[in-house]
Amino acid sequence: MKKLIYLVLFMPILSLAQMRPGGGGQRIQKIQSAKIGLITERLNLTPDQAPQFWAVYNEYEAKKIEFKKSIRRTMEEATSLATSDDKIIAAQRQVVSLRRKELDLEEEYMSKILKTITPRQFSELKRTEANFNKILLEKLNEKDDN
Repeated sequence: MKKLIYLVLFMPILSLAQMRPGGGGQRIQKIQSAKIGLITERLNLTPDQAPQFWAVYNEYEAKKIEFKKSIRRTMEEATSLATSDDKIIAAQRQVVSLRRKELDLEEEYMSKILKTITPRQFSELKRTEANFNKILLEKLNEKDDN
C-alpha cells in the first residue's frame, strides 16, 4: 500500500521527463503538489495541525525562494565578464550576507513551525524535504540525459 501511495505522489515528477518545454508553470505546480502530498503523508499531520503548519510552511518557502532568487541574481552579476574586480568582490560579499540572512530565516521559521508540529515531525519534515530534493534532481538529470 505504501508503494502505491509513493507511486501516486511521485507520478507528477516521473512525468516531467515527458513534458514539452515551455510548460514551466505546469511543471512547478506538479512538483509542488507532489511535495505537499509527500510531506502530508510522511508527517501524519492531524486535522488541527495541518492548517497551521501549512500556513507557516508556505510563508517560509516563499521567503526562502526570494532569498534563492536574490543569491542567483547576485551571482550572475558577479560572473559577468564585463564586471570589474571591485564589483565581483562586492557581489560575493552580498551573497555571503544573503546566505547569513537565509540561515536566520531558517532559524526563525524552525521556531514557528515547532509551534505547529512536534520535534519528531519536524525531523521527519527535514528528512522528507532532503529525500524529495534528491529524487527530484535524479529525475531532472534523467530528463537531461534523454
